Amino acid sequence: MAPVSPLYDGSRLLYIVTDKTGVPLDQVNFVTAQFSAILLGFILRAFLPHSAGKPVWRLLFCLIAGIGLLYFMIGWSMWIVLLQVAVCYLLLRYLTTGYMQLVVFFFAMGFMLVMYVLRNMKYYDDLCYDATYPLMITTQKITTLAFSISDWKLHQKGVKMQEERLKWSVREIPGFLEYFAFTLSFQGILAGPFCHYNTFRAFIEGNNKERLQESKLAVEYLDDPSTVMRAVVSKIAAVFMWIFITAVVQPKFPDSKNVDPEFIASHNMLTRLGYLYISLFFQRAKYYVSWILADAVYNASGLGYIGKDNDGKPLWTGMSNVFVWKIETATSLKVYLDNWNIMTSHWLRHVCYMRAPFLNTLLTFVLSALWHGLFIGYYVTFVSAAFFVQAGRKIRQNIRPLFQSSSAAKFVYEVITFLGTQLSLCFLVLSFVILHWEPTIRFHSSFYWCCHIIVGILVIVLPSKRPERDETKSQQPAKQEKQSQDSVKDQEEFPADGDFKLRKREVMSVQKS
Repeated sequence: MAPVSPLYDGSRLLYIVTDKTGVPLDQVNFVTAQFSAILLGFILRAFLPHSAGKPVWRLLFCLIAGIGLLYFMIGWSMWIVLLQVAVCYLLLRYLTTGYMQLVVFFFAMGFMLVMYVLRNMKYYDDLCYDATYPLMITTQKITTLAFSISDWKLHQKGVKMQEERLKWSVREIPGFLEYFAFTLSFQGILAGPFCHYNTFRAFIEGNNKERLQESKLAVEYLDDPSTVMRAVVSKIAAVFMWIFITAVVQPKFPDSKNVDPEFIASHNMLTRLGYLYISLFFQRAKYYVSWILADAVYNASGLGYIGKDNDGKPLWTGMSNVFVWKIETATSLKVYLDNWNIMTSHWLRHVCYMRAPFLNTLLTFVLSALWHGLFIGYYVTFVSAAFFVQAGRKIRQNIRPLFQSSSAAKFVYEVITFLGTQLSLCFLVLSFVILHWEPTIRFHSSFYWCCHIIVGILVIVLPSKRPERDETKSQQPAKQEKQSQDSVKDQEEFPADGDFKLRKREVMSVQKS
């Protein structure tokens, strides 16, 4: 009989599939649960449309379905998730101090970190699906909501803030049902991505149509079952392709081989770099499965429509967490960050990057590492990434202008930056995949830490430059100009997200490329 992780508390109903195929039970249950969530999304749209004017029933459906999927995936361990959500609601509602958002943030993060510690103490190398996975999603939702409530209170007091913060601000604390349906909704409880409370509330009440109309985007597709079905089917087809790659191809290229002493000793650097790139490409496939499937869940329920492309075709990318083509052809770490785990990048920007009083890039990457877990590999990856991003920014500011004189020069720059970006990502991501300290050090030492040394030299040698001033805005007050420059700088590492026009512009760029 195929073994089941002692850490896994989820349903055993589908163990026969694990026994026949050898696929871990938590993975079998996850795929089953997400396809069930797609079906639930269609049921919600068909029998409880917002046109029926029954938001309470829609909220109850989202909540009950979410709890049901949670129980199927992690069993009675779901009480860990419910405890975090409940305590944070009490803090949101009854804490009157001006630091409410910070108390909620540190409690939610601290609670999740304690669960990480308890998990690692008992099953250090076991990465099966447990309560910490949905905790990652609820932590994002709760902390974003807390800061959004605080932002509205600050706005009422006349405090100036970024336009993005004001856009997502929440005017009143949600009621009991609204809050729990938002945090535990079936659409994102298992794998995310998170969405803002305002987005969820607009979806429940049907106001997302009004938002589209305000953005001058067509809305007829929201009520057209055929366009929803096409969006979902196309994403399911992509999911099956990546499942095949994950199940059949990826095992032939184990990432552990990159740190195997025998493999390191018997192969030259060029061969090892080629294997590193291939093995990490196939590692990304499992993330594509999870995020594209999660995107389909949102689309099935009616979330994610952002308008039409240049050919008049509907775009359902409003809840997309990854743009695969942009990732695989990235020519800078900025492009990679813009298109990988998009909503987590937005969460990091919203709760940390825009608010940190100093070292905002480094602190944001540290928060990202903490959110992912306590394995040392996460911290090697994200602390290194802070400096890699800084180097990438300086390259764009200082070196890119030298290659803009002709099409040939631009092409050469694109080729060089593509190779440099993919190589940098390989060196960054390996420790994230390997997780442990000793094999990570062994790998980088075998390459003489060349990538980190080059990045360090670039950060030290290349000067920092402020974004170029827009002459058409030269008559603006100095304060507005500074805010504009700060906004440009902010988006270099962690771009704003959730805006319909921005999402549409991103998709258009994918199509053109």
